[in-house]
Amino acid sequence: MFQTDQRREPPTFTNRNSACQARLRDLTFALSGPKTRQHARVYGRGKQWQKTARQLDDQFDTFLRTFGLPFKTWAENSVGERYDPETVFYPFGGPDFCFPYYLSPNAREYILVGFEPCSLWPLDALSPAFEFGDTLEAMRHYLCFSYFITKDLHRSLAATNVRSVLPLLLTQIARCGLPLLSLEFIDGAEGLCIEFGERDDPRRLHYFRQDLRDGHWSESSSLHRRLLAAKGLAVFVKSASYLLHEPPFERLRQVIRDHASVLVQDPSGVPYDLLKTWRWSVGLHGQFTSDIPVFSRYDQSSLARAYLASKDSRRLDFGIGYLTTPSASSLIVASPPERAFVSHQEVSCAS
Repeated sequence: MFQTDQRREPPTFTNRNSACQARLRDLTFALSGPKTRQHARVYGRGKQWQKTARQLDDQFDTFLRTFGLPFKTWAENSVGERYDPETVFYPFGGPDFCFPYYLSPNAREYILVGFEPCSLWPLDALSPAFEFGDTLEAMRHYLCFSYFITKDLHRSLAATNVRSVLPLLLTQIARCGLPLLSLEFIDGAEGLCIEFGERDDPRRLHYFRQDLRDGHWSESSSLHRRLLAAKGLAVFVKSASYLLHEPPFERLRQVIRDHASVLVQDPSGVPYDLLKTWRWSVGLHGQFTSDIPVFSRYDQSSLARAYLASKDSRRLDFGIGYLTTPSASSLIVASPPERAFVSHQEVSCAS
């Protein structure tokens, strides 16, 4: 699906470098919003930057009101009270950090997988005149509709001078009020590890650029080993183009079946009939009759019947995934029988 960039660069900056740490702190101020931007010493001083920043403020505010905060409230009531995952795995999520974070704000680790490149770039390359207009353009559809369109995101990133999802991820982390601590490559994979939060108790986001089809990631891969080491694993799936309904994703379905303690997904995730075959407990939230026409070839009649027969499903207050109208949107919370959470085994970024 894509050619892996074999060029490896050394870690560009970490929390052991005080100068780079100051730059990260300054970048956090610049990206977090109008209340902190005034404290930025280097970034965000140009007039065009300020104009773009205000547009970003407006779109993030709309995103939070329409999608982010309603989803967070739902997750607290529907997932957080019963589950407390320490690791959230988001296959096909690309550079979407907000939703897995709002799903479990207390998680220690977030594992995102996408097709987009994730190179680092030196902080010194971000001059005071650096423009985040490209970042805004790349995020526009996500902020308006809650998901990225892969081909549009590829096109947007290709037009930037960074050509990486890193600015998108940093922007979301900062917007969630989380200080940036360090960035480095993941050994043995095309991916990034971003540490954020409190310096004496950091949390991590791992982004892997990985093809998840069978035969493209092995049991010895860094991603697979990290997933197997995770305890209390929550899997989140949305806007996944129904890839988990396709035959070449058996390894991913097996990882979910064998290691997830809870699965939260929209209809594009693991097929409903398969979850019942696994004898998982399935909770239905919202309403579902059918997905958008482009995915009509995937038979969801059993899921629609289950919703029709459900007496407990309540309408969601937000749209999510491809169904952005609240009255038509749905989420499934599924869990295997008698699988409890246990404490997370720490794995370093270099694993």
